[in-house]
Amino acid sequence: MADKGNKKALGLVSWILIIVCAIVFCGSGAHLLLYSKDKIEAEKEFSKIRESSADLSGLYKQNSDLVGWITVPDTKIDYPVMQTADDPEFYLHRDFNKEYSASGTPFLDAVSVVLPDGDRTVTWNWLIYGHNMKFGTMFHDLQEYDSQEFWEKHKTFTFDVYDPETGKTDTGEYEIFAVSRSNIKAEDSKAFKYYEYAGYTDEEKFDEYVVGVKAESSYDTGITPEFGDQLVTLSTCAYHTKEGRFYIVGHRVN
Repeated sequence: MADKGNKKALGLVSWILIIVCAIVFCGSGAHLLLYSKDKIEAEKEFSKIRESSADLSGLYKQNSDLVGWITVPDTKIDYPVMQTADDPEFYLHRDFNKEYSASGTPFLDAVSVVLPDGDRTVTWNWLIYGHNMKFGTMFHDLQEYDSQEFWEKHKTFTFDVYDPETGKTDTGEYEIFAVSRSNIKAEDSKAFKYYEYAGYTDEEKFDEYVVGVKAESSYDTGITPEFGDQLVTLSTCAYHTKEGRFYIVGHRVN
């Protein structure tokens, strides 16, 4: 009798485990389905926006948070860049129309200044963030630069800045001089933190930043910018370590 009771108990436990696993599986499947749907819808929306990207004035009229447009050749990186100084991460999970989106929209660090604004002077480094989406969108393709061979064939990217005062767009071409896998450091760490160099205008900090990113760079590009060059840093998450980051830095050449 005891054996029969044990078998019944084991059978009940097995069924419970099967039911739990089924629930977990269905939940994971539903989450993946929603994630995929969000990604597809986000890319459809960005495709529409790209069709009118030649005229940034029109896009600015739709959303005055627009700063410009970032394009990295032979990658999927071809997106508007937003900025909200009073809410720095507003576009972390919002699309161009300010609706929720897991993909978000690339955005400029709040302390980066691209145009003179009252007492605010243009900063020498513009730090732009974008998600590393598993489907290969947003800034996922930055990691192509892990390969020096890829860099040798794709040394430049463009960042167009829109000026609402003049209604004109300035197209900047940037030559990549540093490529790095890094991470977010502890607050009390004295290690170099590339993500803290977005609001400066002085030469000393410029030199410090250039030395730091070149030291972290995965390979030597042989390029060293000089003070007066405009820099753009593109940053995304990476998964080689805890709080990992991947970034590239370019200096303006046109």
